[in-house]
Amino acid sequence: MDGFTPVPCHTGFLAKRVFGEAAGRVLDVSIAHLEPRGGGPVPAHAHPERNHLFIVTQGVMEARTPEGVRRFGPNEALLVPGGQTHQVWNAGDGPAVVVGVTLTAE
Repeated sequence: MDGFTPVPCHTGFLAKRVFGEAAGRVLDVSIAHLEPRGGGPVPAHAHPERNHLFIVTQGVMEARTPEGVRRFGPNEALLVPGGQTHQVWNAGDGPAVVVGVTLTAE
């Protein structure tokens, strides 16, 4: 997995930045590969100045936020608003692939 690196405070989670500092609201786009039960961060965190959009392309993910746990799979997405505490985890038995888009908070 050329160019993929471990992410601090995450377990079984490798990511590769596709691009960053794009024009408009998009700040960063990355692709992440998660092993079964891989994810993070530990402890949960928040980013007041930016939103996260997670798009699953393979596998089953769970996102933990103050609103509860949401499960989502291929071709589904979840927007985590800036300032909301969150964690994401691979909830399946096989690998998961997620595209992460970081956006400016409104």
